[in-house]
Amino acid sequence: MITSTRPHDVGIVVDAGPKLGYGHAVRCVRLARALSRRNSVVFYPLSEPCREFIESSGFLTTTGSAFPPVVITDLREAHGITAAIHRHGSRHVSIHDLGLAQCHSDVAIDGSVTRLFPYSADKERTLFVGPQYMITREAVTRTTPTDTVLVTFGGGSTANFALKIAEELWRIGLTPITTRGFIGSTPMSDDEFAQAMSTCRFAISGSGVSLYDLLGSGVPTIAVAFDRIQLRTADAFHERGAVLSAGLLERLAPGALLSRCMEMLENRPLVQRMTEAGRMLVDGKGLSRVVEIVRRQIWLNSQIKTYSAC
Repeated sequence: MITSTRPHDVGIVVDAGPKLGYGHAVRCVRLARALSRRNSVVFYPLSEPCREFIESSGFLTTTGSAFPPVVITDLREAHGITAAIHRHGSRHVSIHDLGLAQCHSDVAIDGSVTRLFPYSADKERTLFVGPQYMITREAVTRTTPTDTVLVTFGGGSTANFALKIAEELWRIGLTPITTRGFIGSTPMSDDEFAQAMSTCRFAISGSGVSLYDLLGSGVPTIAVAFDRIQLRTADAFHERGAVLSAGLLERLAPGALLSRCMEMLENRPLVQRMTEAGRMLVDGKGLSRVVEIVRRQIWLNSQIKTYSAC
């Protein structure tokens, strides 16, 4: 654990493990990098693999119970830490997907294109919803495409599916570039990922955070869902013309996936429409919007409340 005696402006609570949460940890690191240009940030990782990933990214971690003035949480499940944040008098900004992990935070940010559960009315909470608030990587510039296909399924057990798909791509003369999660292997660097996004002919992606990264950079993408929650995202983007949805991986026949791949190779007007629709939905400015929201909370917390007699 890396610690510091310096007072911090922002704390970030996030969880990630071998099976779930890689995208949550990645976007929190992105947010921390942007915030740290003007503010001091400390992480509260809830698992050992998450702590290792955060510290390898150069950020301080702590297991202490004292919180900075503003605390950000990015948790898939509802968590009792919300009450602890309020007891310390900190302002709470919660980051979600699909309406999951609803909590009584001061500010809730949900960058998903869809919501599994609608947010309940709460006069004490400010709500920002929609893919314009999704924290994505900085957009890359697309160059002349090669015969490579970026296959990105996140970390942990889902990465194993990428190997099966890679075999199918080799058979039709395409070269797969597969990402690696942060569990049990060396993560793909940002530069490597950016290069793959810039030059690939198209991508095959899980329907989590990486899908938004790809759309924000104008990468034509086939979206694969690993569960029924992800399927809502894949279908929502498909209905809006931004991706080709391949449906649930557990039901995906090799022939069906190859059919989607051939569409990407042969139907240029379709690919162009998908690229334009994706960039309209995910404009790549979500990170800057979230940074401004957080910094406003820092400012609000710094204001001294004064009262005058009636």
